[in-house]
Amino acid sequence: MIEVRSVKKKYGRVQALNDFSLQVPRGALFGLVGPNGAGKSTLLKILATLIRPDAGAALIDGKDVRRNSRSVRTIVGYQPDIPGLYQQMSVEQYLEFFAGAFHLRGEQKKDAVRRALEHSGFEDRRHDEVEALSFGMKQRLLLAKTLIHNPRVLLLDEPATGLDPLARIQLRDQLRALQQGGVTILISSHILSDLEDICTDVVFIGAGKNISLPNGARREANAESSSLLCEMEILGDAASASRAAETFAGAKVMRSSGKALQVEISGGEEQAAALLHHLVTAGIAVTRFTSRGPGLEEVYKDIFGGPRP
Repeated sequence: MIEVRSVKKKYGRVQALNDFSLQVPRGALFGLVGPNGAGKSTLLKILATLIRPDAGAALIDGKDVRRNSRSVRTIVGYQPDIPGLYQQMSVEQYLEFFAGAFHLRGEQKKDAVRRALEHSGFEDRRHDEVEALSFGMKQRLLLAKTLIHNPRVLLLDEPATGLDPLARIQLRDQLRALQQGGVTILISSHILSDLEDICTDVVFIGAGKNISLPNGARREANAESSSLLCEMEILGDAASASRAAETFAGAKVMRSSGKALQVEISGGEEQAAALLHHLVTAGIAVTRFTSRGPGLEEVYKDIFGGPRP
C-alpha cells in the first residue's frame, strides 16, 4: 500500500533522508521509530504530498506522490506533529471547513460532518469554540478532521503527544478499530509503549537512513525472540536472588532493586521456566514471575544508545 524507494531529501546542507526505503502492506499498522531529527516528519510530509523528494520514489496504492499528488490526497489522511487549529471556529464549522477542503459537497458533506461528530463524541459540543476545548479534545478533533473524507491511508506524526493516559488508551483503541476496518496506518511516535501495544510492525530510522535491528531483536511486535526478559518480585532482599540468577547458564542480571529483579536469558519459555526452578531450588521465594521478549524500549537502546527518547 505504501512503498518508498531510496528516497532522498536535503534542506540546505542537512540531509534529512538518505536512501530511505519502506514497504507497508495494505491494512497494516506500522510504527516509525527514531530520535529527533531522524527524518520521520520529512518522510510523512513527502507521503502526504506536502514536499517533494530530491530523488527516489514514493507510492501510495501504486500512485506516485509527485506525479499523482491530487489522486493521492483523496485517499490519504495526514495529521502533522504541530497541527494548526482555527480557534475561533466552532467544532462543527471546523469540520465543515475541512470537508469542503476535501471537495465534499451537499449531502455528502453533511453526512461526513455528521459521522465525524458522532464517531469523535462531539455531537453535544458541536457549537463549542475550538479554543474552549481541552488539549486532549483538540487532538481528538484533529483526528476527526483527518478522517472526514474516509481515507484508506493514515499518516500520523506524534498524535499522542501531550495526551493523558485515558486519552492515549482511547486513541489506541480507535487506531486498532480503523486498522481492523482495512485502513493502512503509518504512525510516528516517541511513546514506544503505545507503538508496541498496537503496531503490526515497526521500522527504525536514524540520520535519514534505514536502521537494521541488532541480532536477536524482534522485528514484529508480536514475534518471538531469541532472548527473554524475566521480571520477578521476591520476598527479602533482591541481592541474594541476583547472585543466584547469575549462576544460571545464559542469564544476565539487568536490574536488581529492593524486591524487584530483571534478568535477561538466552532462549525461550522453557529456559524461563528453568530459571524460575533454579531460583526456587536455591531457596529464593519468588512471589511474581513474568517473561517477555525485548520490548521496543530495549531495542531502541540497543540501536541508538542512551536513554529512551
